[in-house]
Amino acid sequence: MPDDDVREIKSRLDIVDVVSEYVKLKRNGRTFWGCCPFHNEKTPSFSVSPERQTFHCFGCGKGGDIFTFIMEAEHLEFREALERLAERAGVALSQRGKGRSPKGDKEINRAALDFFTESLNGAGGEPARKYLEKRSIAPEDCRRFELGWAPNSWDMLSRRLEKAGYRASVLVDNGLASVGKSGGCYDRFRGRLMFPIYNITGRLVGFGGRILDGEGAKYLNSPESRLFNKRHNLYLLDKAKGPMSTMGHAILVEGYFDAIRAHLCGYTNAVASLGTSLTQEQAALIKRMTGLCYVCYDSDSAGQEASLRAMYVLQGEGVAARRVVWQQGKDPDELLLQPDGGELFEKALKSALPLPLFHAQLRKRDMEDPLKVEAARRDLLDGLASLSVFDLTPYLGELAEILGIFPHEVQNLVAGRRTKKGDGSGGGAAGRGSFYAFGATRGAENDIECMMCSMLWNNKKLRSAFSMEELMSFMDDPDVQNVVYALLGGDDIDAIERRWQQTGETRGMEIVARGNGLLAREGMNEETAAELAEALRQRYLKKRKDLLLDKIRNGTINEKEYEEYYRYIRSLKGGNTRA
Repeated sequence: MPDDDVREIKSRLDIVDVVSEYVKLKRNGRTFWGCCPFHNEKTPSFSVSPERQTFHCFGCGKGGDIFTFIMEAEHLEFREALERLAERAGVALSQRGKGRSPKGDKEINRAALDFFTESLNGAGGEPARKYLEKRSIAPEDCRRFELGWAPNSWDMLSRRLEKAGYRASVLVDNGLASVGKSGGCYDRFRGRLMFPIYNITGRLVGFGGRILDGEGAKYLNSPESRLFNKRHNLYLLDKAKGPMSTMGHAILVEGYFDAIRAHLCGYTNAVASLGTSLTQEQAALIKRMTGLCYVCYDSDSAGQEASLRAMYVLQGEGVAARRVVWQQGKDPDELLLQPDGGELFEKALKSALPLPLFHAQLRKRDMEDPLKVEAARRDLLDGLASLSVFDLTPYLGELAEILGIFPHEVQNLVAGRRTKKGDGSGGGAAGRGSFYAFGATRGAENDIECMMCSMLWNNKKLRSAFSMEELMSFMDDPDVQNVVYALLGGDDIDAIERRWQQTGETRGMEIVARGNGLLAREGMNEETAAELAEALRQRYLKKRKDLLLDKIRNGTINEKEYEEYYRYIRSLKGGNTRA
């Protein structure tokens, strides 16, 4: 990513304007205040500084610049936030690699989508419209979800796009056409109902097509390309990401129609996995929005096994997974279409099974068969061993009953498998510390340290007035020490900020933003930097003096430390002797 992209975007956008679309702000002096969008509060503690172009919430501690805000508000990675803000600012991002720019890819996919939607509403789209009517998808639903039709023609789309100025190679690169034996292009999607696939930022990246008649795979997705990667996308995620976050959970279904039906019935937090094999990348997308996911795959045996695999993938990425089980209807679409479908679906959600119990229930019948019991028990125990003890403890009684043993025996069997695998940490996500550490409250950084970082960030002259070694020793928080090291290490602010953005480091900007907010709230400016530095110094001297005093009491102090102790005493009493 070229260095000036970020700088150019910041020069064109005001953080107050951007944040105002999410938060009702009120000016107080030189700072804007409002209720934080990242946690529930009634008294405004969320500050935005137009001078420093940063935000900070004194309630939850979140803070940063315009990029950090969009990443938090929209659940985006930095590159995605960069693209979103670049589009808003009218900045053409520098190309990465060769070929057409992402904007060109977006244009050709949009042109293809226009063709598909026109075809659905044209004379040749009658079979697709009848099929949709049979599936209880109304015309307004088609418009809402931009459904289309790929005519059963050899090259109708290809000719349309080439006439619009797109080269054949571009059609092939974007998965809209394939190269025939004679060298000419033919349409990849033919005789299929079309579903546009958007990524998390709302960019049209590919298509899925369902065949209505004839031979071929029932569903066909766009091929892997620079723009489309099935493993990194979920159908309707662009629409569901907000509801997933606000509702506190996601609903995962298998197919396009399942996801559409869920949205039409009010479950706008539903996404589809574009197949039955959920990937780690897809689970990580869900983790950005929520830590809980209800798996609503088909109720047949294949759907049950696929659900189990998906749940372990989710759990491995730090998302608590629950399996939704129902008796009527094979899939969510069929269930929700029943007269009492909404009630049945809601009941199934409330009684959803956590992963340990679902796995045990799924293997219960095989464990009652003498020929299958050994393999079934091994499969269950191996799965349980990959989970954290926190996942298992609430269900030990029920697991023991299904296995026909005592709860402590379940613990021992699972612990034995963990030991064999060399995983003494508890296995699964908890073993990596990613899930159970998530949400743990971190103590707020020392206010004086954050304000000092803010002053150093905003004043180049001030950065040359302090010794790195001395100032570093005054800081307690390791993250603050890293910021001080970066600021006093010789790099300019733009270079530091770019490095943090490219590496995904957010702590630095959070600390600076917190300091900005504190300075604004306390009415302090750069002229008070010397006072802050002296306050940090006095705090350090007192802590060091107390440590040496303990050594005196314990009789472990040496002569050099004894002299140091009295220097600190004189300094703390206002003497001129420096530590």
